[in-house]
Amino acid sequence: MGSRPTIVHVAKEAGLSKATVARVLNQQTDISVRKETRLRVQSAAESLGYVPNKLAASLRSSRTNNIAISISDISNPFFPELVRGAQDTLSKRGYNMIILNNDWDQETEREQFNVIKRTLVDGVILAPSRLDLDLSCLGTIPVIILGNSDAYPSYDSIGNNSRAGVELAFERLHSLKHRRIGLVLGGSSKLETSAWRIQIYRDFHQKHGLMLDENLITRCKFTVRASDSFIMARDPIKRLLKLERRPTAIFASNDILALSVLQVANELGIAVPNELSVIGMGDVFAASASSPPLTTICKQRYKLGKLAAERLLDLLSSPEIVAQKAPLKIRLACKLIERGTTSIL
Repeated sequence: MGSRPTIVHVAKEAGLSKATVARVLNQQTDISVRKETRLRVQSAAESLGYVPNKLAASLRSSRTNNIAISISDISNPFFPELVRGAQDTLSKRGYNMIILNNDWDQETEREQFNVIKRTLVDGVILAPSRLDLDLSCLGTIPVIILGNSDAYPSYDSIGNNSRAGVELAFERLHSLKHRRIGLVLGGSSKLETSAWRIQIYRDFHQKHGLMLDENLITRCKFTVRASDSFIMARDPIKRLLKLERRPTAIFASNDILALSVLQVANELGIAVPNELSVIGMGDVFAASASSPPLTTICKQRYKLGKLAAERLLDLLSSPEIVAQKAPLKIRLACKLIERGTTSIL
C-alpha cells in the first residue's frame, strides 16, 4: 500500500463498516461494540500498519492533547527536573509537551503566545518572564503560573516558599556563629526584584541585634542566561571577598551564584568552609558535584512540575467545577541540604 492506511482501508481489511471501525479506533464509548469485533478491527489495523491521525481527531474534538510549558532560560539547571515532573505526569494521561524558551526576550515571548493560540494547545504551564505580562491574549486557554508571585492573582499558581527558604539559610549561618554574612543576588530568575530578599536580610539583622553593613550586599545582573550569570557574577563576588573586613559566610540567591562564589574563593586562596561558609539555593545537580559539595536550600522542582501538570489536567477535565473555586495557591516547603561548604566559625 503506497499511501498511509486510513479507517477506510482498515474497514475493508476487517470486513466491517467504516462507522464500526471508527468507534473502535477512536475509543468511543457511547455505543458498545462486541469484544470479537474489537479484536478484528485491532488485528486489521496492525496488519496494515494503521496509525491514528491525531490532527484530524483534535479538529473533531477541539482538543490537541498538547500542553505548552513556557520558560525564560532553558540553560538554567533549575528547569530540567521541573519539566520532567510535568512531562511524566502529562504523558501518563496521553498528553504531549511543547517546551518554549524565550531567553528573556519580550518579542520572542509575544510570538510564542501567538504560536500557542495558533496551534490550539489545550493548556499552558507558564514561568513568567516578568511581572506585567498581559495574559488576556491567551483567551480561555487554562494557564498555571509557576512561582509564588502575587502579580497574577486570578490564576492558579504553584511555587516554592522561597521566602521561608531564605530565612532558613540565614538562621543556619547564625547558628554556626557567623555574624558577618554576605548576600549575593542576581542571576537567571524571573523578573522579581531583589527587594524582598534584602528585606529578609535586614529583618534577620534586626532580629538578632546585628550591625548591618550594606557593603556585604552584592548585586549581580538579573535576567541573564544561567550560563552567563556564572561568569558575570565573578567580578562583583571578587570585590566582596576582597573587602578589608570580608564576610565569614555568604548566602547566594541561587546555586549558580554560589558555585561562582566557590570558584572565586578558591582562586583567592580562601578556604571553604574553614574561612568562608557558603549556602546556595535550588539544589541543582552541580551543587552535589562541586568541590566541596555545596550546602543549599532545596526547592522541590520535580514536585512543582508534577503538581502544575496535575492542576492543569483538573482544569481541563472539570472546568465547570474548578471555575467555581478561588484560584489555587500552593507553596512548597524548602529544606536545608547540608553538605561541605558550611562549618561553625
